[in-house]
Amino acid sequence: MPEPVGTAGQPPTYDLLVRRALLLDGSGGPPVLGDLAVAAGRIAAIAGAGTLAPAAAAVVFEADGLALAPGFIDVHTHDDTQVVRAPQMAPKLSQGVTTVVVGNC
Repeated sequence: MPEPVGTAGQPPTYDLLVRRALLLDGSGGPPVLGDLAVAAGRIAAIAGAGTLAPAAAAVVFEADGLALAPGFIDVHTHDDTQVVRAPQMAPKLSQGVTTVVVGNC
């Protein structure tokens, strides 16, 4: 995949660049080795491994041997009071859970 080009032919500027990660997109398809860039809190680019320029990012994370996946959704939790007591939800985030559904019992 070619590197994306920003306005006036300049390379885009990213807040974060994760390089050479095993990308799992949540579709059920096979993982792909690639680079993923984030700008303003959103995915700005996905490209082949090692093709996004590190100089275009404020922070570069070399993910050799690591996987990068979307956050997991826990649809049946008993975290109703936990989210009030500790809204940062560290136990969930440390496991990759980014969304919980509460109040379903």
